[in-house]
Amino acid sequence: MARKPTVPIGRRRDARLRLGVPAQLITLAGQYTVSLADLSQSGAHVAARLPFEVSRDAVLSWMGFEAFGRIVWHRGCEAGIEFDDLLPEAVLLQTRQQVDSGKVRSFEQEVYEDARSWYLNYRNA
Repeated sequence: MARKPTVPIGRRRDARLRLGVPAQLITLAGQYTVSLADLSQSGAHVAARLPFEVSRDAVLSWMGFEAFGRIVWHRGCEAGIEFDDLLPEAVLLQTRQQVDSGKVRSFEQEVYEDARSWYLNYRNA
C-alpha cells in the first residue's frame, strides 16, 4: 500500500506571488527598505539595494500588511523569511489586486522616480 506524501515535493510548500514591490524589513539589527520579490502564505523573498545585517527575528511590512517571522536564509542583499503564522488568503488576494490595479509602484519604479527627482532638484538648484 502506497503512502501519501505528507510534505510537498520540492522546496516550496505554497505558490508564490511574484511582486517586486517596496516593503520594510524590521530586525533587531535595523530597519531596511527592501523589494518584496515574492510572497506566499508561508513566507517571502526580499532583496535590498545593499547588503544588510541580518538577525533571526523579523517583521515584514508591505502595502498596509505585516507579518512576523524569522530569516531562514540570507545571501548578500537577499533573504528568505518564514512567517510564524500562515498569511490569510485574503491578504494575498488584496496584495495582488493592489499590484494589478497599479495602486503600488514597483521597487524599481520608486528607485527611478527618486533618482529622477533628485536629479531635477539638483539641476534646478
